[in-house]
Formats: sequence, structure tokens, C-alpha cells
Amino acid sequence: MSAKNWLFDLAPARWRHEEVFHRNPVELACMLRLHLDAEVLAMQAGLKALRTALAGRLRRADSIEIIEAYVREQAWAKGMREQVALVEDALHHALGGAARKRVAWRIVSGP
Repeated sequence: MSAKNWLFDLAPARWRHEEVFHRNPVELACMLRLHLDAEVLAMQAGLKALRTALAGRLRRADSIEIIEAYVREQAWAKGMREQVALVEDALHHALGGAARKRVAWRIVSGP
């Protein structure tokens, strides 16, 4: 499997219809990394909101499973983001471009 195909497998399906990403896999990787940054933040916000809503209430088994699902999804997105960043760097290098500085998003790891 090529790096570009792997990136497309992780990206939203509609991105396959964007010809610019087929011509520019480095930009596909960059945009996918940003997309995964947003997923991490979304899971963080969702988890915080859920915990706030459950504060002071007895936690049912479903609530615990939902919290665990948020945590798993956030961990997956973080892991994929790191892998995509490695592929992005490799594509930059392979295509002879200088790696761009990444926007430093401050993502706080929550419990």
C-alpha cells in the first residue's frame, strides 16, 4: 500500500474526490494531521462535557463504557496523528522539499 492510499484511507471519504490531494500527497498529509488534531480536541471537549454532566450522579455501566469509548477514540486519533506526521515528514523529504514548521497546537492530555 502506498503512503498516499494509506492517508486516503484515514481521511474523510470525500477527500478522494479532490484531485489536488492526488497531485499533492504532502498537502493531503498536512490537512489530515490538522483534521486529527481537531478530532483529539473534539474528544477532549466531549469527554469533559460528559464528565461534567455526570458529576454527582451515580455512574451506570453505560456511562463508564461511553467514557471509555471517548478515551479510546482520543488515543486512536493521537496515535494516528503522530503516524501521519511521520509520513508527512517522509513525503517532504522524498519529494525534495524542506519540511514546514507545524502549527503548535496546545492539546492538553486529560484524564
